[in-house]
Amino acid sequence: MMMNKIRFMWQNIQINQLVSKNTRTALNFFITCYKYSTMHKQLKVLICLLVLGFSAQAQKKHLSPEDYGKWQSLGQTELSPDGAWVAYQIMVQEDNDSLYVVNRATNKVYKLAFASTPEFSKDNQWLAYRIGLPFKEAEKLRDQGKPIEFKMGLLHLSTGKIETISTISRFGFSKNGKMLAAYLTPPKDNKDKGSVLLLKNLSDGSTRTIGNVTEYAFNKKSDYLSYIVESANTAGNSVELFNLNTYTLRVVASDTLKFSKLNWSKEGDGFSFFKTFKKEDFEEENAQVYSCTNLSNPTITVFDPLKTINFPVGMRVFNGSSLRISDDLSAVFFGIKEWTSKPKKEDKKLTDSSKTKADSVKMAAAKLMSKSDNKLADVWHWKDAEIQPRQKVTYIQDKNASYLSVWNTDKNQFYQLATEAFPNATLSGNQKMAVVGTDKKYKPAFKEDYADYSLVNTKTGVSKLLYTRLQAGFYTAPQSSPDGKYLIYFKDKNWFTYNIATDQNTNITGTIKSSFWNTRDDHPATKPPFGLGGWTKGDKEVLLYDEYSIWAVNPDGSSARKIADGDKEEIAFRVTRVEFEETYLDDSKPIYFSAYGDKTKKFGYYQYENGKTTQLLFEDLQVNRLAKALDSNVFSYIKQDYDRSPELYISENFTKEQKAATTNPQQQNYYWGKSKLISFTNKLGKKMQGALYYPANYEPGKQYPMIVYMYEILSNNVHNYVAPSIRRAYNTTNYTTNGYFVFQPDIVYETNDPGISAVNCIVPGVKEVMKTGMIDANKVGIMGHSWGAYQTSFLITQTDIFKAAIAGAPLTDLISMSLSIYWNTGTPDQKIFETSQGRFDGPWYERTEAHIRNSPMFSASKIKAPLLVTFGDKDGAVDWHQGIEMYGTMRRMEKPFVMLVYADENHNFTKKENQIDYQKRQREWFDHYLLGKPAEKWITDGVSYVDRMKEKEKEAPKN
Repeated sequence: MMMNKIRFMWQNIQINQLVSKNTRTALNFFITCYKYSTMHKQLKVLICLLVLGFSAQAQKKHLSPEDYGKWQSLGQTELSPDGAWVAYQIMVQEDNDSLYVVNRATNKVYKLAFASTPEFSKDNQWLAYRIGLPFKEAEKLRDQGKPIEFKMGLLHLSTGKIETISTISRFGFSKNGKMLAAYLTPPKDNKDKGSVLLLKNLSDGSTRTIGNVTEYAFNKKSDYLSYIVESANTAGNSVELFNLNTYTLRVVASDTLKFSKLNWSKEGDGFSFFKTFKKEDFEEENAQVYSCTNLSNPTITVFDPLKTINFPVGMRVFNGSSLRISDDLSAVFFGIKEWTSKPKKEDKKLTDSSKTKADSVKMAAAKLMSKSDNKLADVWHWKDAEIQPRQKVTYIQDKNASYLSVWNTDKNQFYQLATEAFPNATLSGNQKMAVVGTDKKYKPAFKEDYADYSLVNTKTGVSKLLYTRLQAGFYTAPQSSPDGKYLIYFKDKNWFTYNIATDQNTNITGTIKSSFWNTRDDHPATKPPFGLGGWTKGDKEVLLYDEYSIWAVNPDGSSARKIADGDKEEIAFRVTRVEFEETYLDDSKPIYFSAYGDKTKKFGYYQYENGKTTQLLFEDLQVNRLAKALDSNVFSYIKQDYDRSPELYISENFTKEQKAATTNPQQQNYYWGKSKLISFTNKLGKKMQGALYYPANYEPGKQYPMIVYMYEILSNNVHNYVAPSIRRAYNTTNYTTNGYFVFQPDIVYETNDPGISAVNCIVPGVKEVMKTGMIDANKVGIMGHSWGAYQTSFLITQTDIFKAAIAGAPLTDLISMSLSIYWNTGTPDQKIFETSQGRFDGPWYERTEAHIRNSPMFSASKIKAPLLVTFGDKDGAVDWHQGIEMYGTMRRMEKPFVMLVYADENHNFTKKENQIDYQKRQREWFDHYLLGKPAEKWITDGVSYVDRMKEKEKEAPKN
């Protein structure tokens, strides 16, 4: 009888009440039952377990903004070459960061305060790292615009002994790990004269101090260190070569002139540098080029442009250009540019004649009237290849542009490779050829970019035109294979190679039954390829991507094989590099692929070896940041989920994994949400997905408010952990821990209808979530930033399902916005509208109706939801006058609208006080309109400028 009564009473108490606000009542009920239960031992045990469970649940707290600052993230991680040690940085939002160094076998741990950028020595004996300041001290200096002085720490891993060096600029081990170079921060008042270089022998602990060093570099073999010394009076300027095995020093070159741009060859058996000089008749500096080979008994050769017969007249070697010595030491590459002659001084004839003076005045006046002064106004000309704002952004780059040239040291021959006609140049993998290009005749480019390309032989200077009007771009422009045997480029939805030796172009994917162009790309432009994973050793095969799979294709087109097949399970495979010593993929070793489940959102890694692809791990989590120890098959990677803070794992050859680090253990003390993948169909019948994030302490049967956040494709973030933050607006966890659902649906686009496309995807997605019964239909809000803000502003003109909206830097008038400037880059927004995110296939005057029907401002009369718009008044991406246009429109219509304008902020806010303020106001806006909380004054009445100034005066420091 007693058991039946208890069972009946249990059925009438909802579990969600027991684990939330009625936990105490439920516990009291079970305790009472326990007291009266003397016969049923099993019931006693059950009740004890329930009490323990409820007790643990009752200890959880609701997250508040005051708690956000303690949240952590995983910074840099590093494995020792043998994989025995792992170093990882734990970064705390509003507190001190720490670097942990752990021995995987013994669990020995070193905790290094304020430390970052760990680097293990090759012999696994040492760890060098940078030491900063406590969080509050560093933040204070940043707020004051002052530099932070760093130290370097050197940890001996076996003994734990630590040595520190103050005021460090940079540091690094030699490749063999036997030497450590530490370069001190140059003095502020004499930076050009270099600083102290400390060279520490880690075997015997001795340190060599070298003063006035401006540049230094170890070679790959770790048997030499080269450096440049610049003395205070220039009398002892020199380039020196220090033998790290014999501890002997050679002066390679010395002069009163300045040396610069030390550059080692790939294998470290030679190096090059500049020596700068000036001539009285010319404005700028010229330079000689030095090559140093045969290091044991150095052979020095010098290129002097003034003594070279075929060196172009009026040109100079530009010491601001990059300098490179070829892999085989037979050539040195550098840039040349114009050498400006100084204007000749005019003879001045002095006279006391009043007539002469009067004539001089008249001539000067006539000169002023007859000739415009180009210094006074920017001239915006319709024929400009690039508009004036773009020219200003690229001014330094354009000013320092030079023409790639070569000095063949073996034959003492000089050739200019790039020219005014073909100014852009890249070297082939073996440096035997240079690909030069020009886009001049295709400028101005209102839509896609095109260029012509030629091939220049660096040994003979002979040039051959290869392609005209080839689309310019990362994959569409010809690029060299690692060994320099082929060029590869993408055209007409296929990959092509050019065999340099045979002068043969080949379509290498035309016969493969797959699409290598991005079939998902919905921009109104030529479709790009899915991508290229790299070349195998010896230019044997090139790895190419289709939608899901990886193909190994012979560069002559004779064969192709699928080495990772993701078609059936819709898994997208892509090459993940774990070794970076070479530019090619060494197929004698395993090659690693990342794996992403397109529909499942699983992540993981696969291995390709000996013709077979094997799964290593593939989980219903976010798995990323794969890294490998240099000398062993020890790997590290990170796992996370929305409710699982990032964890660092170590695995030996993926046979058994070991959790090396966790973050945010305090999360277990707070209620937390979860994430779920939602499937829906958009208005045009296309299957779509979205990520749904549940509120913390979710109670089944209860309805919640929901905020929709959008951009384009966001469902692939469903497993991403989102730390709460007082400084991050649009933060998912800030809302889920405050009782909201957050929904992030995907969007696909139709040409000429970006806004309507968003409506066609977002509204069906929201309705699909509402079918669950979990959402209060009267409490749905929407928000977005930039392009997401545009879509937010447009959606509330097309539907009434949203009761409040927040738009950060929205596009509101697509006609005026298409005519604006993307000030951060200085480029016209027209191109973005016609080839990229705007998704219009023509300008506004050809697609006028489409621009109008997709503009929030032109449909603002339909808006019912209160709208909060935010801008920085220095926004260089979306002109903040877009906000003013919407403000004027909504104000005239007397519709609820507030615009926040933050001074001196760009597209993304960087000032801490503004980040905090905006995040807080977002919460206040939604909490009022969706949760019904009392509105802040700024929402109901605004804030007058006078009142704002009074508040500033109160906060201003008093003298």
